[in-house]
Amino acid sequence: MKITIDNVALAALIFAVVAIGAVSLVATFSSENLITENERALRTQRLVSSLEAIRFQSLAINVGQQNFAITGDEKNLLRYREGVSETESELKYLNENQSTNAVLAAKFDELKMAVNAVIAQEKELVDIRRNSGFAAAQAQIRARADEPEFNRLHNLTYRMLVEVRKSLDKIEADQAAFGKKVRRLILVLILSAAVILIYLFATLKRLNRKQRDDQATMTHLATHDALTGLFNRPAVTDFIETRLADESTAALGGFTLMLLDLDGFKAVNDNLGHQAGDELLKQASTRMTLAIRESDYLARLGGDEFLVVLPQVSDEQTAQRVASKLIDAIATPYQILGKTTGVTLSIGVSFFPKDGRDRVVLMQRADAALYKAKHGGRNQARFFEPE
Repeated sequence: MKITIDNVALAALIFAVVAIGAVSLVATFSSENLITENERALRTQRLVSSLEAIRFQSLAINVGQQNFAITGDEKNLLRYREGVSETESELKYLNENQSTNAVLAAKFDELKMAVNAVIAQEKELVDIRRNSGFAAAQAQIRARADEPEFNRLHNLTYRMLVEVRKSLDKIEADQAAFGKKVRRLILVLILSAAVILIYLFATLKRLNRKQRDDQATMTHLATHDALTGLFNRPAVTDFIETRLADESTAALGGFTLMLLDLDGFKAVNDNLGHQAGDELLKQASTRMTLAIRESDYLARLGGDEFLVVLPQVSDEQTAQRVASKLIDAIATPYQILGKTTGVTLSIGVSFFPKDGRDRVVLMQRADAALYKAKHGGRNQARFFEPE
């Protein structure tokens, strides 16, 4: 065949059509795969969040029972009652989605039995309190010193979290391996259809960037409070457990744990509405952040409850100085929705290692000190006292 411009043009056109078809197939397949895998990753991350919520709420219920057994005050028991409904809600979600994860499907029945055992124990305790009085309820709690229901649920959720996180890691590894294969094919196509393949490469980069952004957002939401941007319960729990597991923590000065509660917040919510309450929480969070060091750890536990961890601080003088700064910062009046309002701050303090070497114990003792502050006039900080 005689080589002519028309023949070359025709050959180029045919090649371009083939290249465009190949690029289109690659783009379609890779996009669908990335979207599918991203959805799998998000679903798996949601399962992790549900298991962590069940694990945390069972710990909270346990803490509530132990505080009740120590203080005899029903408020300590009622304070964590909402954990039952949240646990039931998360269990319902896992039931509806157990088919999406092999680990969850295999162990859901065992998880359901463990959760129901904890909930049944909690409801039985409520009935005993209602029908026989708090002394009988306290005796029931103390009789369960080994707490097999809680231990069973904690151990099971820990094992499930380890396995589900492994499956999440595998999804991410598969995504990374798939991305490498796509990039190799793109390099081959670039040699013959540079413009088309550059466009495809840019498209894939945008998809990868969006995936990373989505994963970063999910990671942030898993460890931060959506309203205030502060760390949340699971994040601060992991932070404390990590420091307790580090043998050098005590040698470097231990740490101070502060439980904070806004006095009068409910009145603001009731009188000005939830929008005003949310704005107050955000302003109060900003003030607390400015009142402590960058190395200190501030988290919102929920509602108007906050927690501060002061690393390498375990003396009352320093802790009192920080507590006073926090109290003074919160006490300044707020301008919210065009109105002036105010709240105060009550603080309960415990020290590691003086007051305990276990997170649950430290939280219980800080909570006991907070209870003293709340019922001793509010707007003050109280330290845990063994008596």
